[in-house]
Amino acid sequence: MSQQEESTISAYVSPDLEYCYRDISNIFVGSNEVTFEFGNHHKSAPGNAVINNRIVMSLGNAYDLQQRLQQALMQAQQAMMKQE
Repeated sequence: MSQQEESTISAYVSPDLEYCYRDISNIFVGSNEVTFEFGNHHKSAPGNAVINNRIVMSLGNAYDLQQRLQQALMQAQQAMMKQE
């Protein structure tokens, strides 16, 4: 998909979109895909955790996510530094 095609995609965000807090993550890289696991520390059983979500992406999409996340974090850091 070219960048021009990507820029013409529109997304619908459901009003009942679920927001989830996760405080642990695992990443597994295979030959053709990347698997992300997200979960939470178990509050009533210290030292234990529960995996709540598993997301599988192609390598290309995982690289795109990594680049966009890095850019967003850098922008957030710059904004915080300006506030100090």
